[in-house]
Amino acid sequence: MDPHRPDGGQPLRAGPVGLLVNPTAGRGAGREAGRRALAALRRLGHDVEDLSGRDVAEARERLARRAPDLAAVVVVGGDGLVHAAVQAVAGTRTALGVVPAGTGNDLARGLGVPLRQPVRAVERLSEALAGGRARAVDAVHVSPGEPADPAGAPGGPRSGRWFASILGAGVDARVNARANRWRWPTGPSRYTLAALRELAVVRPVGLRIVLEGVPGEPGDGVRVLERPTLLVAVANTRCYGGGLLMAPHADPADGLLDVVVIDALSPLAALTVFPLLRSGRHLRHPAVHVHRARRVHLAPLPGASVPHPHADGEAALPLPLTCTAHPGALRVLG
Repeated sequence: MDPHRPDGGQPLRAGPVGLLVNPTAGRGAGREAGRRALAALRRLGHDVEDLSGRDVAEARERLARRAPDLAAVVVVGGDGLVHAAVQAVAGTRTALGVVPAGTGNDLARGLGVPLRQPVRAVERLSEALAGGRARAVDAVHVSPGEPADPAGAPGGPRSGRWFASILGAGVDARVNARANRWRWPTGPSRYTLAALRELAVVRPVGLRIVLEGVPGEPGDGVRVLERPTLLVAVANTRCYGGGLLMAPHADPADGLLDVVVIDALSPLAALTVFPLLRSGRHLRHPAVHVHRARRVHLAPLPGASVPHPHADGEAALPLPLTCTAHPGALRVLG
């Protein structure tokens, strides 16, 4: 299903709309975008509660407390704040709306939300609220260690987390961690420079990858891979890193994960593959392999040095971990 095209939709629950704003997103653009979004939604007749706090931690606390009583949560900010909202609303009847105001905006991009058009984004949210419908898309639950049960049901271990875009467990995780530490440059160029720095000294990451629910796989649908890798990206949507098309064919409404595995490469070879990610042409490289599965278990091989995985651009659980796709677990406005 195309995430840009509305489906029949899921009915919205009754209740007010929570607004979550990151005033520092997009070099301060979030503050102005949040003010406009709040004014526009109220002008259009919606009951809006401003849940923004003095910092992201306070905003998370307010959201966790109020989310069960809200019809929807509208986030004005970047991927980090959207990721925080996903933790509160995934697997519930509370819908998520996004007004992109960050530097990467990969979650918004993957969900088909207009970028650099805050007015249009608010209009789409308002139309969905007025119509009382939301799109159902998949969300991915990450749990520590081996799969807890065959169904991988939401609401499992409290230590579990959700993500909506891509989890990286290789050099891409190292790149993300480095980019998050830098304050300059801003925008996607920060990720690009961090990638060049990491790829120049890249080291293989030895991983055991267990894919479950692989379409067309004989037997029980399980495929096991053990190899040194450059990276493994577990994708629900297509992009990360400010628009890099890591998984060009990923569909957040098909109940499956696109798992992109890039074999270990020398620094020079890795630097030649990186530019291809912007257009998705890396899929033609012989070291790049794409698998599809409902569940993915990642664990380090004995003696392997592995980075801390990142999901939606934020630090995720350490390896070993299990990612499970949950069809329709996230309701999206617009």
